[in-house]
Amino acid sequence: MPTRFGPASSFSSVAPHYDATRHIPAASLRACYDRLVAAGLFPERGRICDAGCGTGQISLPLAERGYAVAGYDIASEMVSLAQAKCQPGWDARYAVADVRALPEASAVFDAVVVSKLFMHIADWQLACRELIRVARPGAPLVHIRDRAAYGNAVRRHFTDRIRAAGIDTLFLGPDPGSSAELVAFMAAQGWTRIQVAMSDIGWRFETSAGDTLRGLRERIFAEFWYVPDAVYADALADTEAWAAAEPGGLDRTETMTPYLAVEVFRAEG
Repeated sequence: MPTRFGPASSFSSVAPHYDATRHIPAASLRACYDRLVAAGLFPERGRICDAGCGTGQISLPLAERGYAVAGYDIASEMVSLAQAKCQPGWDARYAVADVRALPEASAVFDAVVVSKLFMHIADWQLACRELIRVARPGAPLVHIRDRAAYGNAVRRHFTDRIRAAGIDTLFLGPDPGSSAELVAFMAAQGWTRIQVAMSDIGWRFETSAGDTLRGLRERIFAEFWYVPDAVYADALADTEAWAAAEPGGLDRTETMTPYLAVEVFRAEG
């Protein structure tokens, strides 16, 4: 285990905005877990690790149904929000820790859940190895992503301006648009991917050009945190002018229809 880790993104500064801007409905997650349990891919009870727990979105539905949840995140502000959501009687504990060095013994969890984590860690492979370490034999690692939630017109235009400036890499870790690197790495550790059909579990929400621009001004979108300030400012000015000139201007709304994409990894044999 190295004494120093590579860079990782902390969401401390955006904690107050997190749930409003990166929301997966609890009902969708309940449907996901129901399907995984029915398929024999998730334990019906037990102790669950939520790695990179954030505000607890992914694991609170598990605490609600009686699982013992231990969630870890490097951002204390996010952890505090997760713990504050816990209801009396729920067995859930959220704490500050780096997922590359969890304060847990080996082979203690019946399942590991993770979402929006690996892309924010430069040496994400260390996080994978650590999650493998704390999983009991046969325990699944469930990788949950929401797709099609953020591709509104303003955000696409801004991203195009960033890429036009020569910035091709926006994340510290693997691009979340593809799971190829994660699948290959887990396979090298002896863990097989099990794809589960979840795209029918979706939801809808409205977003406006003005809301997206507000988020860009406040720099709440993590994929742009490492864009140089001058490039960011130029792209923002261009995007603001473009959005204002479009029909409907900043009041123009789009209906987003995100859905779940879920992969289960389990050790072979």
